[in-house]
Amino acid sequence: MIRILQNLTYILLQIILLPISLIGMMYANYKQQKNSKKAKISYTAGQVIQGQWILHFFKLRKDYNIIKFIKNFPAESHIGFYMMFSAAILANKLVNFIPKALIKNNLDNISSYSFLFFRTKKIDQLVKDNIQKVEQFVVLGAGFDLRSIRYSNDKLKVFELDKKNTQNFKLDTLKKAKIITNNISYIECDLNNSDWSIDLIKQGFKKNKKTLFLFESVGCYLEENIVNNILSTIKSISAKGSIVIQDLYSTRFLHQDEFQRVKRGKKLIQNFGENWNFTINMDNNVESEISKLLEKNNLIPLENYICGKNSTKSKNPFYAISLSKV
Repeated sequence: MIRILQNLTYILLQIILLPISLIGMMYANYKQQKNSKKAKISYTAGQVIQGQWILHFFKLRKDYNIIKFIKNFPAESHIGFYMMFSAAILANKLVNFIPKALIKNNLDNISSYSFLFFRTKKIDQLVKDNIQKVEQFVVLGAGFDLRSIRYSNDKLKVFELDKKNTQNFKLDTLKKAKIITNNISYIECDLNNSDWSIDLIKQGFKKNKKTLFLFESVGCYLEENIVNNILSTIKSISAKGSIVIQDLYSTRFLHQDEFQRVKRGKKLIQNFGENWNFTINMDNNVESEISKLLEKNNLIPLENYICGKNSTKSKNPFYAISLSKV
């Protein structure tokens, strides 16, 4: 009964506020596309913080730094987002309405939209569970994610690696937002063509200290040989017991146009010079495929969280989060 009331309230507000939502959506998309292209930064990197913004406003992931960051970030629009989700946010305040996509936790039934929110929450949990076991935290292809700030502490040395334009844009926004970044080293590098481990060590990374590596939604933009090189490098520079969190996408999901939403997304990111590349076959034994990738690079598989088995026409998973160790 309560859920029915919540849904009816949301539907009514959505009808009333539809013009405002549409204007907000158009403005936010225009600002993101225009300024991302102008600054030569990744379009998709901004989408990660969009999801975190949404989770914050529905009280599922409190992060006031994300709000401050987006308010000062030229390639996103806090006002546009608020207008776009005005009906849902108001329904939440009135009757505690929460969109179903934000709280789906049944891995088999997670959709190609709801997995974005599951990804953020699950990786948060994995980082939180493992951060106290290490002395260093390395975020590969960090983009505009603020997890390193969220989980930093005085005893933890943190390193973020990404391209020069992205790092400069991020640091400028952090400064404008007055967000403190103590203990964090921002390293400029392109994972495609630089020996990032040399840059990492130059900035104070210690091979003999246990490290948590986060490799989230970056591998899918890289070629297979680059992904293997990154994983094998992690093994070669890390102390025993170091942890790796990474995510993987299925070949069917990113390359075979099974989802119209993904098909449209592919065309959009290509306009920004980005392409989806590395995937794994999830049509058969997914656990085995993940283990092959990790063991090929001398990493020890620990846990996998496999999503979407019942959400696809083919009845095969499309996404996985993997936890492994050195």
